[in-house]
Amino acid sequence: MVKHAIEVHKLIKKFDSRTVLNNIDFTVESGEFVAIVGPSGCGKSTLLNILGLLENPDSGQIYILDKKLPAINSKEATLWRRNIINYLFQSFALIDNVSVKENLLLSMHFVKKSLSDKEKMISKVLNELEIPYLLNQKVTSLSGGEQQRVALARTILKPGEIILADEPTGALDKSHAQLAFGQIEQLRSKYGKTILMVTHNIEQAQQCDRVFDLKAQ
Repeated sequence: MVKHAIEVHKLIKKFDSRTVLNNIDFTVESGEFVAIVGPSGCGKSTLLNILGLLENPDSGQIYILDKKLPAINSKEATLWRRNIINYLFQSFALIDNVSVKENLLLSMHFVKKSLSDKEKMISKVLNELEIPYLLNQKVTSLSGGEQQRVALARTILKPGEIILADEPTGALDKSHAQLAFGQIEQLRSKYGKTILMVTHNIEQAQQCDRVFDLKAQ
């Protein structure tokens, strides 16, 4: 049994002479939805980037699913990004000039299933998110809210228990942001994912299982 989904001990990250993260300690349990809050510049996105194997820490120990985090340029890190860690970006990070279906198939490239099975999985998830009509539409034709739901579909379909969400509703208006937050929460409640979410939205943070305030570190 996994002890912790995410475990961070004495994490330090500096940029030039400025210490952005100073002796950070925290844990996230499997299946938890944890919000990270704090003022701009306190290192919230940097913390996610380190956990997501986009940046190396200067020092400290990090474990994900009880395994030590590999160096970002290692072969093992590539496998982790492919199979363990999912990133949900504020900008959605979709490929604009191709269809929703092509975007989702690309995210499933390393899933060992037939094309027919993958198409069935995509259809099921799009129906659950109430956007089956978007299947063959190009991303450039979608609204912000529709792109958000496609990004959620990709997160559901792509392998990986850990979801790192960086201001995932920050580009949406209040009503669409709350709707999207509910759908993100379903990634935990319905699909069993563990979610660590950076947010400036205190109302959303208070709906999470726990709030980790970087300002207090």
